Amino acid sequence: MYNKQTLAKYFLALSGIIFLIFLAYIPGLSGPFIFDDLSNITNNNFLQLQSLSPSTLYSSATSGHAGPLKRPVAMLSFALNYFYAGGYDASAFKLTNIFIHSLNAILLLTLCLQLLKSTDSLTGNNHNKNTLFWLAAGISLIWAVHPINLTSVLYVVQRMTALSTLFSLGCIILYLRARKAQITSGFNNKTLFLFTLSLLSLTLALFSKENAALIPLIILWVELTLYPQQHPWARFKHLTRNTRWFIYALLIFTCIVGLIILIDYASASYHHRPFSMLERVLTEPRVLCFYLSLILLPRINSFGLFHDDILLSTSIFSPWTTLLAIIFISSLALSAIYYRKTQPLYALGIGWFFIGHLLESSFFALEIAHEHRNNFPSIGIILAIFALIPKSHLVPTKKTAAGFFAVVLILASSTYLRATQWSSYQRLAYYEAAHHPDSPAIQALLSNAANQVGDIETATQAIKKAMALEPKEIAYALHYQNILAIYKKAIPDNLQKETLKRIKNNPVTASAKLALHQIAACLHQPACEPLQSNYLEWIDQLIEQEPRNADYYYHRGRAHRALNNPLAALNDFQRAHELHHTFMQPLFEMVDILLRSGQLSAAEEIVTWLENSNQASTLKRDQEINQLKQFMSRLKEGTVRSSK
Repeated sequence: MYNKQTLAKYFLALSGIIFLIFLAYIPGLSGPFIFDDLSNITNNNFLQLQSLSPSTLYSSATSGHAGPLKRPVAMLSFALNYFYAGGYDASAFKLTNIFIHSLNAILLLTLCLQLLKSTDSLTGNNHNKNTLFWLAAGISLIWAVHPINLTSVLYVVQRMTALSTLFSLGCIILYLRARKAQITSGFNNKTLFLFTLSLLSLTLALFSKENAALIPLIILWVELTLYPQQHPWARFKHLTRNTRWFIYALLIFTCIVGLIILIDYASASYHHRPFSMLERVLTEPRVLCFYLSLILLPRINSFGLFHDDILLSTSIFSPWTTLLAIIFISSLALSAIYYRKTQPLYALGIGWFFIGHLLESSFFALEIAHEHRNNFPSIGIILAIFALIPKSHLVPTKKTAAGFFAVVLILASSTYLRATQWSSYQRLAYYEAAHHPDSPAIQALLSNAANQVGDIETATQAIKKAMALEPKEIAYALHYQNILAIYKKAIPDNLQKETLKRIKNNPVTASAKLALHQIAACLHQPACEPLQSNYLEWIDQLIEQEPRNADYYYHRGRAHRALNNPLAALNDFQRAHELHHTFMQPLFEMVDILLRSGQLSAAEEIVTWLENSNQASTLKRDQEINQLKQFMSRLKEGTVRSSK
């Protein structure tokens, strides 16, 4: 049992950490949904819960399209946010993220206390409990207010990352408790229960975001650094030399085979990227150095929503910093192995950082850099820094306290300033553009922000700059045409030729797909009428390149509807459904066209298709289909008009 003094200490520390988190992040609550928030959250109809029935909860949880596991834990949390907030209230979503970040800070304090006690026992430092507690609280506080974590909090969709961190920390905490119980009392029911809870937490982490697959490697590294004398590792040195070499060879062989399989899996995704696997692998050491600089020497103008202004490495000498970065990163990793016995906490922290980046900073076809990728790995660097503090400086004095709180103040102030910059769409765009003028994605963001407030000059200049900075991106050419159409400006023929050229010669990125979707939704409005014929040319080109892509036929059907070509629209919607049998939106469009033209019997046949498609789909649309059937029933009775 904890005594009153201990409980008061915990309450004081946790209250202080949570208070500073909310203080640092509160300016950002008024900020908007942005970028991937749109495709994952606000454009996802399955998250719009009207009830908490098992079927609707299941549809919400399985409605994701990010990652191979679809991240159902995070998707369900978004749906519940929508339900309890009464809609897409960005501030409610961001407040939930701040709450999750606070929970993570509490769990981190608990984990650090476990790690510090284990390190103390291993090295014989014998720090008193009070010192260890405040060290753990200090690590947690620095991580909690560090600006490197801002995008994991205020960028709503990155709740996926924050939830993965939450359950990953829970997994490691439970594992360490189980390990301690196993060491002291052997393998019993309590140990089994704790190990089971740890596995359950890992499962939840994986279904929040797939990078939690690295947690077993983190736990293995914890074992090798903090429990080298415990079973089963203590037995290893008693094995014969040949047995040890056989184990080494087996491990190396397994790693090589696994690496070959993963590289083959990853290579298939590079046709959608403007860089090769080799370029990404060569660039990532420089990116890791960049991450380290943001963690150790945070500069507010270096942080950003996007980092597509990072120059790609095309060889180990181009740019010349590539080789230096490889040498530095390799040396840092080797130092963790070298100091594993004498500085276990330092070794653990460095290994934690590198293991945490094995998926997102290696050969997988992801974007080059994002700050939220450091939400979990940055814990390791903070641990390593604390491990390097001389023992004499760990004794609480006025000087050490003043130095620590100065660091906290700098970090929290930086986070507060960044949160202020995130307080509105326009403010975010203008600050990001000032800090990253050579980022094409940021220029596109600025263009959109300027467009929203009617600043056509800035909007056109920014999108033209984005096109010049990234000549392969289709989305920027689409947005440029959209801006000209909205402001009733002539769309030059050479711009349409450039757009078609980009579509023909370059991969269709997620940004381009989102732009196509947004413009398709606008085509029936007067502002987008000048784009109708151009849009058809874009889609025709895309269909020529990918004739079995259902989305493109769906978009073309919407374009034909806008041009009042219902027969062509029906043909395209039907083709979209034939290519993707559980894609129901084209069928809803077909029913709408048929009802508006008075073809009730034909519409009823399409409703039958809808019901069959709905039955085969994991994403149920029961409510919409029932509402449609009720409307058609009333239409038969003559109580409503077909124009709705």
